[in-house]
Amino acid sequence: MDSRPLATVLASYNSRSRVVRDREGHIHLFWEALSIRMTQGEFLGFAGLVTDAAGCAVRCGELATCPCGRAVRCSMGQIMVSHGSLTLWFSPEEFDEFYRLIVTARQHLADAAPLPQLGVSWTLLGQGAASLN
Repeated sequence: MDSRPLATVLASYNSRSRVVRDREGHIHLFWEALSIRMTQGEFLGFAGLVTDAAGCAVRCGELATCPCGRAVRCSMGQIMVSHGSLTLWFSPEEFDEFYRLIVTARQHLADAAPLPQLGVSWTLLGQGAASLN
């Protein structure tokens, strides 16, 4: 039986908004009724996009862009974050909450225990350090 935990909570805003890493290393983002699963690399790219957008002082227009998506503030002040085929709309207050959740998760991911290596290291049975020649 596997003794590793099923998931590690990286950040939690409330009971319906959290970021967790499962035992296989996938990141699960829960925001209200939405649930997204991504690789750690995809999550780090998404977190970078959200961080860049939060740091931009533009009142209307593009806040941040990356190869995987972009963030835009519309004339009404709402913020649109697109990542791949996903598009989310936030009020400024919701975006601040979302940003804090994502940044906290990214920080905790950096501090989390590394994932176990895949497979088993190869050794010759019964030969120890003997040469193959």
